Amino acid sequence: MASLVYLNTASCGLIAPASLYAGNKLYADFAHSSSRYSELWAQQDEGRIRQVVADFIWAPVKNAALIPNFSWAMNGIVQSLKGSERILLYRNDFPSLLQPFTINNFPIIWVDAPDGFNIDIQQVKDAIRNKLVDIVALSHVQWSTGYMLDLKEIGDLCKEHSVLFFVDATQSLGANLINLEELNIDILAASCYKWMNAGFGTGVLYVGDNFLSQYPPVIGGFHSDKVRIPDVSVPTAASYEPGSPNMYGLLLLEAAITAKNKIGMANIQNHNYGLTQLLLKGIINLPVKILGDHSMSNRCSILMLHDENDLGRWIENHNFIITLRNGMLRVSLHFHNTEEDVIAFIDCLSAKISGN
Repeated sequence: MASLVYLNTASCGLIAPASLYAGNKLYADFAHSSSRYSELWAQQDEGRIRQVVADFIWAPVKNAALIPNFSWAMNGIVQSLKGSERILLYRNDFPSLLQPFTINNFPIIWVDAPDGFNIDIQQVKDAIRNKLVDIVALSHVQWSTGYMLDLKEIGDLCKEHSVLFFVDATQSLGANLINLEELNIDILAASCYKWMNAGFGTGVLYVGDNFLSQYPPVIGGFHSDKVRIPDVSVPTAASYEPGSPNMYGLLLLEAAITAKNKIGMANIQNHNYGLTQLLLKGIINLPVKILGDHSMSNRCSILMLHDENDLGRWIENHNFIITLRNGMLRVSLHFHNTEEDVIAFIDCLSAKISGN
């Protein structure tokens, strides 16, 4: 049987052996002295991991939090708001970003993607410039299309007009270089089981000083005794951390970041984009429909193809792991993939179309 080709990081990222070793070593120690090693983790590992995470996103450590997932972060952030803020949302964005605002009855301005791929950025800009919204909340990369937002452009415009900018980076962190020193973002959060290749149960949260000063945290967790007592200390992003941190998962996350730093995030991003360009070039003359055009404009390394004539099942039956959903075939390329993987995928598409 031919070996599997994994083209599904947008669903769940592969975990490297070094990451597994880091977590498994802790749990092996737990097998005979749990309390001792949990205390050692809190004393020795927690602070180091927080610094590693902060450095990875180019943020001050006081603005970085270790969280279970994106949903936890966004629900906590929303509880800090007044409830009357006007929110701009993309109608087909991921539910975990939309629902904290919709179920709490915030006034919402919705934007769409008229062609199914490109979000109406002019509508976003007009809403910001005309003071129609207080918060813009969008994913950096869209899970169902692969559309990638220009964080610099929207962030700068938000800052110019005193609008808060919230970003869901779950489909981009680990695949794209995100430097918060160069971006005007107030809230950035991401789950780490996709492009971060760190497994389930961990996430990254950045909370900017501007947001902390306007909206102090109103939830309690692992660090609430340290940050919520008046006149004792100033709230930090750690206010949003829950109790009982995922020690195992955070060690996996640290090891995954170490591996990415060794390669270099700029190199990973360029590698992924190069593979995507190769794929787009290879299918341009094939009778397959994709979302968007065949350029890299507003693209990441996720490509959506229409699943016609049982194309998706054909691909799966030829040992490619992809996602099939709602009549679409989602292919996602990451740093472990090679040009040979892409060429094999193109050949498989061609074989289906030619009837071989």
